[in-house]
Amino acid sequence: MLSMVNAIPHQLLKRAPFVPCPTPKGSTHPVSFLQVSISPDPPVAGQSDIVVVSGTFSEDVTPKTNLAVVFTDLSQQPIAPPTVVSACTKTGCPKAGTKYNQTVTVKAPESLPATYIMAIGVGNSLTDVLGCAYAIL
Repeated sequence: MLSMVNAIPHQLLKRAPFVPCPTPKGSTHPVSFLQVSISPDPPVAGQSDIVVVSGTFSEDVTPKTNLAVVFTDLSQQPIAPPTVVSACTKTGCPKAGTKYNQTVTVKAPESLPATYIMAIGVGNSLTDVLGCAYAIL
């Protein structure tokens, strides 16, 4: 019974508290904070994770805009190749000021370090980021 009680707080501490990304150098507009939920939370190494992303951007999403999910170590070196999909959805490309919602399934890296970063970004390039959030897990 004691071991079960001790395990509960540990699981709660590992939940992903996503926070805003800093604005990249050279960006010409503010980066919106993405609301992100993941399931399972935290991701399980080698298994699929459902990532639900929402936010409102100051610029239009275009056919060139992508959503990227990246797993890195604490020095921001990728653990695995990123998952990159079009940010346009079946309902089209959201215009500036309208709510953006997208769900994507990603595979967590086969091996995850004890502590790592999961970042989600929507943008046209590394310096043209519309929205971003990350969590240290």
